[in-house]
Amino acid sequence: MSGLLSYGGETSVVATRSEIERITSDLGLVQRRLLDELQPLAQLNGLIHHLQLDAMLPETLIRLGLQRYGCFVASESYFTADARVAHQLSALAETIHNNAWLTRLIPKEAWVALGAATVAAGFSNTNFSAQVVRAATGQLPLEKFDLLAQVIPSERVLAGQVPAPQLPRPTTVAAITHRLNNDSGNIRIEGYQSKSGRVLLVYLPGTANWSPVGGRSAFDLRSDLELIGDSQNTNSSRAANAALNAYGAKSGDRLILVGYSQGGMVAAQMAEENSNVVGLITIGAPVADAKFSPDLPVLSVEHSNDVVPALAGATNPLTENWATATRHWEIEPGKTVIQAHDINAYADTAALVDGSSDSGLVRIRSKILGTIEGAEALAVREYQPLKAAS
Repeated sequence: MSGLLSYGGETSVVATRSEIERITSDLGLVQRRLLDELQPLAQLNGLIHHLQLDAMLPETLIRLGLQRYGCFVASESYFTADARVAHQLSALAETIHNNAWLTRLIPKEAWVALGAATVAAGFSNTNFSAQVVRAATGQLPLEKFDLLAQVIPSERVLAGQVPAPQLPRPTTVAAITHRLNNDSGNIRIEGYQSKSGRVLLVYLPGTANWSPVGGRSAFDLRSDLELIGDSQNTNSSRAANAALNAYGAKSGDRLILVGYSQGGMVAAQMAEENSNVVGLITIGAPVADAKFSPDLPVLSVEHSNDVVPALAGATNPLTENWATATRHWEIEPGKTVIQAHDINAYADTAALVDGSSDSGLVRIRSKILGTIEGAEALAVREYQPLKAAS
C-alpha cells in the first residue's frame, strides 16, 4: 500500500495554490512591463530616467525571477501529484459551471459518455476513478438533490439508548476511528471533564440503509441526497441532535465531532452551525465545500481512490487549520473500488496518521486530541438513530 501524503494544517500556509498562481502571473506581467521599457521608442522618453532604469533593471529582473521561482516551488510542494490533477479537474468543473454557454457547446453525448466513464471508473483500481467523479459532480446541480428527496414523505426521528461498551479515553486517531462502528450504526457520545469544562466526543456513523424509503435507520439514502444538496434538516442530522439532547448536552459543553462517510457530512454541517464545536475529524466524507470557522481544527482522512469524498466535487482547501491526509488503498483481486471506502481500511490509514511527522498533521492532531488530554472520563452512551412514520 502506498504511503501517506498530507497537506494543510500549517500556520506557514497563508495562500491557496490558485492565489500563488495569481501572484506568479502578476510578477510575470511586471517583468514584461519592465522589459518593454528597454524598447528603442521607450528609450526616447526621458533619457536620464532610462539611464537610471538601465542601471537597476538587471538586478530587479533577477529578483523578480527568483520570486516567481519561489512561488512555483511552494505551489508544487504544497500538493501531491494526485491533488494537483484533482485541482485542475476542479478548476475545469468550476469554469464550465460558471459559464453556461460552455455547457451548451458540449453535446449531450459527451455528458452521457462522462456518466458512463464515472460508472466504469467505480470498478477500477486507480485514483482516476475518484478524479472522474469529482469532475462530474462539479457539473451537477447539487441543489436539485434536495428536490429529489422531498418526494419522499418526511419521518419522525428517535434516538433510542442502548448499552455502550466502556473504553479508555482515546489518545490516537486510530483509536477514534475504530469506535466508528458502522456495523451497529449507533451514535456514540463520550463525556470528559477537563479543566476548562465538559467536552463531549460525538461519533457519527456512515450510511446504514441504502433504500430511499425502507429500513429504520435515520442514516439513510434520503439523508445522503439531502446532505449533498446542502439541506439543513436531514433524518441523520436530526438524529444526531436528538442523541445530544438525550445525553443531556448543555450550551456550555464543547464538542469534538467525528464522522465517517455520511456521518462526516453531518458532523461538518454541525461544525458550520455551532460555535461550541472545538474539533472535527472526518473519515472518507465529501466535505470539501464546507465553510468552517478559521479557528476550528479539522482533520480529514481520505483514500485517493475512494469515490465518496470526491462527491463534494472539489478537493479540500489548503488552510492553516484544516489538514488532509490521503493515500491510495490497494484493492484486493476481484474487489471493486468500493473497498477503498471500508471503515476498516480507514482504521489502518488512521494509524499512519498517528505515526506521521508531517508538521500540519502533528499540529492539528495535537489540537484536537489535546482538548481531552488528561480529562476525567464521564458517562458513555450510545443511541440508535431510528426513524418512524409520522
